[in-house]
Amino acid sequence: MKPSRRALRLDRIILVALFVVLTMVTGFRLAVLTPIGQVADEPAHIARAAALLHGQLLGQRVPFTPPGKSTVTVPAVRVDYGLLNASIGEMGASCAHPGTAVRTADLPWTRNQIIDIDYNTVQYFPALYLPGTIGIAIGRLLGQRPLAALFSGRIGMLLAYVLIGALAVGVARFGAGVIFATLSLPMALSLGASFNQDGLLIALSALAGAILTIDPVRHPKTRWWFLPIFMLVIASKPPYGLLLFMALTPLAAPHRWRRAFLIAIWGIPPLIWVVVMAHVSLMPYLLGPYKPGPLWPGQAGAVFTTTAPLAQLRVLTADPLRIVTLTVGLLIDSGGFLIKSGIGMLGWLTVDLARWAYVGWGLALAAAGAGVIAARASDGARWNWLDSVFSIVLVSCSVIAIELAVYLSWDKVGSAVIYGPQGRYYLLFLPFLMLAIPRLGGRFSRVMVAASVVPAVIMAVIDMFYLPGLMAQRFCLG
Repeated sequence: MKPSRRALRLDRIILVALFVVLTMVTGFRLAVLTPIGQVADEPAHIARAAALLHGQLLGQRVPFTPPGKSTVTVPAVRVDYGLLNASIGEMGASCAHPGTAVRTADLPWTRNQIIDIDYNTVQYFPALYLPGTIGIAIGRLLGQRPLAALFSGRIGMLLAYVLIGALAVGVARFGAGVIFATLSLPMALSLGASFNQDGLLIALSALAGAILTIDPVRHPKTRWWFLPIFMLVIASKPPYGLLLFMALTPLAAPHRWRRAFLIAIWGIPPLIWVVVMAHVSLMPYLLGPYKPGPLWPGQAGAVFTTTAPLAQLRVLTADPLRIVTLTVGLLIDSGGFLIKSGIGMLGWLTVDLARWAYVGWGLALAAAGAGVIAARASDGARWNWLDSVFSIVLVSCSVIAIELAVYLSWDKVGSAVIYGPQGRYYLLFLPFLMLAIPRLGGRFSRVMVAASVVPAVIMAVIDMFYLPGLMAQRFCLG
């Protein structure tokens, strides 16, 4: 007996409501309890959002003279001096220095804009910072000082995260449990409640994956919304660009090459952004003098002072097999860390969860994946083995692209291993991997699918109390 459309719609409404309530409650408490700057790379993301207050869409290259050293060119943005101080004022907050937050809260606004050196966010597309920028602006209009306005900016980012996530859960015709679990993970939610745009990137990827679950026969135009949504993701993180071609599924649909051409056109605007940004603001990281690593094929006495993507590319072309050995080696050697940091290592990867939390969320993700198997084949887009293989290949190639991008842009020349990738980079893949799972559900599929979400809901309920308490204990907030 097939479940009625009304029953299925009610299931989605309940799940959306649970998602909104649980993520808003936990996210709000994380946003206000976590000291500003105590989320990975947050001060740099704040600088990017704050620069938009002055209409600075692009960064700029400026001369900089370190003490006792020669002048170098660095990427930077202009930021209100009061906001800049507020963004870093709580970085030293700890149980040993409880007065840091009080002093930072008293910092005033200034009329001066200061240049803030900004290597790792100046290249990102500005659209996803707008919720935070609007939050800062509203806070200032309401009379808040810079630190309080930054907390208002966090709330703006959280509201955008929850809204996009709720749309993703509601739109998904199958796999809503995977999306619910992914966006409720402590790592994803803590990012969503901060200025770090990775939270919104994960949410947008979830929405993009949810759109691809819609039956293209019944709703051929709706699925095309995937393209502008995912375009926002690759404008900030181009290595995810291959996933744009997930819109080609189902491969058996007519006009495959025409569709591929149209999809490729959507990749042009992000490419234009990358070219402009690279010409205007992007610069290699300053590292200080160092000798290249063991894989360097060039002159033995060479000395580098920055990251060098072209030199690093030479390392890869000297032995193309390194594309596989380096990337797969990272997954093997650092797999445990990537899983752990993907589920949740808060702060600057300094606040670990309890062991039971990692186990609980691991089981919740596994149960949500099993819920896809329990779904009926007729729910949403039809499963096909060729589409499944295509999805896995695209995700695999994108994983390699992400890891190589870090190696080229972040690691020292000639390094024998890839340093830098974190678990949060891989959360964007989960909504696409669920598209590769066959759906074998039958008579009791609705009950089984509903049951598969229960572990994630339970963990999300626990986290309403556990995560804020963990951060309060970490920073001695009461």
